[in-house]
Amino acid sequence: MVKLADKEGLAAYLAAYLEEQTSLGFSWVVYDSDQAISGSWDLVCYRDQISALEDAAENQQIFNWHIAQPISELNAAFKKIDYELKKIDMNRNSLENFLDEARTLKVPEAMIATAESMMEQGIEKFTVRGQIQADIGKMDLTIHLKKSGQSDYYYFNRFDIAQSKAKPLEIDHKYLVFSPDPSGKHDNLSRKFDSAVLAMDYFREQKGTAELALGKFDDKNLQFKDTLATMKEGKIDYVKKEFQQVFYSPVLKNSHYIDRGKGFSVEQAANMLQGRAVFREDMVSRAGEQYKAWSVYQFDQPKDRYGNYTMKQFGEGYGFDLKKELSAYELKDLDKPEKLAGLVEKLENGNKPLVTVVYSDGEEKALRIEAVPRYNNLNFYEINGKPVKREELKKEQAQDQATGKDKSKSKEKNKQQENSMSM
Repeated sequence: MVKLADKEGLAAYLAAYLEEQTSLGFSWVVYDSDQAISGSWDLVCYRDQISALEDAAENQQIFNWHIAQPISELNAAFKKIDYELKKIDMNRNSLENFLDEARTLKVPEAMIATAESMMEQGIEKFTVRGQIQADIGKMDLTIHLKKSGQSDYYYFNRFDIAQSKAKPLEIDHKYLVFSPDPSGKHDNLSRKFDSAVLAMDYFREQKGTAELALGKFDDKNLQFKDTLATMKEGKIDYVKKEFQQVFYSPVLKNSHYIDRGKGFSVEQAANMLQGRAVFREDMVSRAGEQYKAWSVYQFDQPKDRYGNYTMKQFGEGYGFDLKKELSAYELKDLDKPEKLAGLVEKLENGNKPLVTVVYSDGEEKALRIEAVPRYNNLNFYEINGKPVKREELKKEQAQDQATGKDKSKSKEKNKQQENSMSM
């Protein structure tokens, strides 16, 4: 096999050089096969086979074995090397781009590693499933990758999120689906799931007899199982009473499309699915113009033709100023720029971070906070999720301003009513 020095673009350069020599009437080439070819000076071209063979024989040494070869053969070898190197570079670029995009979009590292392995195997099209933390329990995440039809480049253009009403699994518990073994080698086949959504979907796909259960495992052994639903002849004939709401309630799910790494992150999408708003500076209108906006799912509106929730957006003109709203409350450490920036980032991503509220009597209390751009305010919650009246937390000055606004609105309303009556 021909050896080349480690120089970028060398194979392509040598292939072009040999094509030039061919156009000049040369058809054979001699080179030292024991040494790496580093340039055109390592190739000696001849117009006929006899001259090439004589040169190779004359310069033959044990550790410098010279080969006389048709130029067309060596040129084909250079082109193949160039193609393979470009393929490796493309694969490397594809992988690096995917890693950058996936981490920017906050895909879990375990899912990234699985996708990387499948890309290295050259699988044309695949999905990777995993779970992310939700306010209560877990949320299902599926990422989709597809290889280009023209190259080995992979595109990461979509992810799906889904959440059911199932309670979080206890330690060592799994969802199980039992179904007959088509080969007849075993009485039943069983499949384990961490996800209630995937387990229910797989159970519903069965065509004959099947059982959906919840089981606890000790090492690899099943300690007990609790039957949740059964199927006979492809029809569901039993669903446990305590599981019926989970089984029959629609699963909250949505797909997000990615454009070269830009789009809603997994974290943002998960928080929107839980009813919160998120902020992005890189939104793009249909006209191609970039803008900033808060976005929230419209659960009370029909889904679009792709089965996704439509969004309601609140742009800069809507008037919600997050930092201004935060300044209306006595929140500890928000006089420090880095603390304020960190809190703003969490709220803009749709999270419910913990803050320390300082009451007028000096008492401090940890509460969760949520941005609500639709109503131009913030919501506060106890650690257990119980809502807290925001009026009790506002600074006195902010309360006076709010009261003044209310009085002004009331006077304006009365004035309008008086004018209406006089007319």
